[in-house]
Amino acid sequence: MKLIVPIYYTIEKKTKENKTILVNMNWYRNAHYMLSNKVKQHYHDLVREQYNGEEFTCISPKYMVYSKRTGTDGANIRAIIEKFVLDGLVKVGAITDDTIKYVIGDNSEYFIDKENPRAVITIEEVSRNRENK
Repeated sequence: MKLIVPIYYTIEKKTKENKTILVNMNWYRNAHYMLSNKVKQHYHDLVREQYNGEEFTCISPKYMVYSKRTGTDGANIRAIIEKFVLDGLVKVGAITDDTIKYVIGDNSEYFIDKENPRAVITIEEVSRNRENK
């Protein structure tokens, strides 16, 4: 299963100009809880819209983050996208939970795309054949 989500979110204001934010750790740690919840719900909706009905026992997602510029900290973006998307996958029933019992690893790659910044998340079933050390 492949999910494509934006890494920017536009906050609509009633009396001021709309504000577009980069969804990353820097924004998240300073965001008001009501706004961060609204953004999280937006990502859950995006997951639900793209969900194909597949169910997974154990996954190791691959995150490909496409940023507008080279000075962006890709891991800061990936961390929040990961949180919101995995929570969305739990909500739609694609995975049982987002704990290490079901999400056994991940992989990230970072690219530049000035015209279409986004995150592409590939979800595939993986084997749990790992020794406990």
